[in-house]
Amino acid sequence: MEYKRKKMSKKGKIILFIILAILAALLIWGGIRVYKILVKPHTIFDPSTTVTTEPTAAETPAFDIIGYLPTDDSNDSSLEDLPTPPPETPVPEATETPKVTEAPATEAPMSGIVNIALLGVDARKNGSTTSGTMPHTDTLMVVAVNFGTKEVSLVSVARDCLTRAPGYLGYYKLNGIFNVGGGMKDPHGGFQLTCRALEKYLGNVSVQYYYGVDYQAVVDLVDAIGGIDYDLDIPVGRRYTLDGSYYGRGWHHLDGNGVLGYLRMRTGVTDGLDSARTERQRRMLVAVFKKLKDEGKLSTVPDLLKIVDKHIYTNTTTDQTLALINFAMQIEPESIRSYSISGEMVKNYTWRFCFLDQQNRLDVLKTVYGINATPIGVDTADYEHFLYDSGFAAMKYLNITKKLFAEVNKTPESEMSEEQKTAYAVCWQDYTNLLELFDNVDAWTQDHCIVGLTKDDKQQRKEYYSQLKQLETKLEKSADSLNAAFGKPIKLRWNQRVDEFYMQVSDINEVYVDFR
Repeated sequence: MEYKRKKMSKKGKIILFIILAILAALLIWGGIRVYKILVKPHTIFDPSTTVTTEPTAAETPAFDIIGYLPTDDSNDSSLEDLPTPPPETPVPEATETPKVTEAPATEAPMSGIVNIALLGVDARKNGSTTSGTMPHTDTLMVVAVNFGTKEVSLVSVARDCLTRAPGYLGYYKLNGIFNVGGGMKDPHGGFQLTCRALEKYLGNVSVQYYYGVDYQAVVDLVDAIGGIDYDLDIPVGRRYTLDGSYYGRGWHHLDGNGVLGYLRMRTGVTDGLDSARTERQRRMLVAVFKKLKDEGKLSTVPDLLKIVDKHIYTNTTTDQTLALINFAMQIEPESIRSYSISGEMVKNYTWRFCFLDQQNRLDVLKTVYGINATPIGVDTADYEHFLYDSGFAAMKYLNITKKLFAEVNKTPESEMSEEQKTAYAVCWQDYTNLLELFDNVDAWTQDHCIVGLTKDDKQQRKEYYSQLKQLETKLEKSADSLNAAFGKPIKLRWNQRVDEFYMQVSDINEVYVDFR
């Protein structure tokens, strides 16, 4: 039988053309995607070496003239601009304040580096923790990937650094920034805020990406790759493994629990300093990488991540993860460099804080990023001394008064009596004077305590503390008068303790973090 070829209709040709065009586009897109992953992985990532505009030595003041702003997009009506006092009202002269030395600008860093934070949270499978009532990011490591030179640097940052939470009021340990940002209720918010805090320690080089894991993720990932043979330099105690296993020194085939226990061990943690443990964590990370590479299992990482999907958190895309895996195949474990930004562990008041070895930090940043950073003034024992002796009290007075202003501002100025206007003007000036002095003493302390306070510096600091106390007393009286003039709209809690309980005072620490 003879068949005649049917001519395709015009409509059919159009449909076929569209299908072929779509297929071609998909093939081109897929080809470009694969090309980027295999040949140009850096193009999949945003540039991560952009230096922010924030200063590094004297940090952004804890307050500004209208009070501390928690976030740029806050809708809190209490943070609106406060009206200035009526011009005809006499006000006392402002107290003379110290001059502030501005921090030099940070130099541009090396190009082509992508920073990825590896953050380990001490949360068990059931959500419980070993540190109080809140899991913290007890492992804080940044992987600096240089696609151009094919170099990788692991940079650990001490978890106990005294720091501020970007956009929030107060002072915290670095591993508690995760809790300020949301903790396990909002892990992505917590990890992102931790990345912002880490940027300060990296000389304001941005950390845009993160992988966060809890205890169970470590156990499941190691078990999924069949465990790891490792020469233990220290014994692993039963209290550090989830199943109570014990491992002595020497070679062992470690399962997930064994690896987790080793990562958690505090042996060699001198005076609470965590550098020995962070060094072990970096060594184990390299050992796991070496096993995956030697056994040709790096390509299985995406499948491994799916196994621990409920226990791992990341803001990277699948393509970015694939690009990192492909890059990892091209480097040798021996070429991975390891660094630690740490210092001296000191307990002056309540908590033990790690106060940085400033020169060590500058040397690490110069080596890894090629930048000449500036020291961190907040992260010193002398700065902590300032906070406990005077800083915390001044913060409390300023924030209590700010709340009072927010309440009395509900009354339009046109409806205020002359008595109320006068009380407002006097209180506003006292608030402004204390605010100005606090911000300047705060910056002066950061600037001077980096190299250690001289005898003259200590005398000057004593005078500043005296001035702060005098202004606090004045502000307390004028705020009481303002509160009374408006019918006592709020309770002024001047006598609330601010020493070892500062972290529980919301007028000092906006978010409470439990470090028991």
